[in-house]
Amino acid sequence: MFHEVKILDKTGKVKKVLSSKKLSKDYWNSFFKMGEPIRGKGKKGKQKKPEVVDFDDENLSSDT
Repeated sequence: MFHEVKILDKTGKVKKVLSSKKLSKDYWNSFFKMGEPIRGKGKKGKQKKPEVVDFDDENLSSDT
């Protein structure tokens, strides 16, 4: 159960009121999204692709 929250400005006047229904809805939405990966906005421009390195045993020389 969530209680109504009042957000005050620096003079003490009520700036915003968050209802218990909205707080509950926001909480449960965030709870169910917890297992999902976070998607960032990303950087502008082209993103780097991971470098592919061939580690095939046939291409490695042995010094022993």
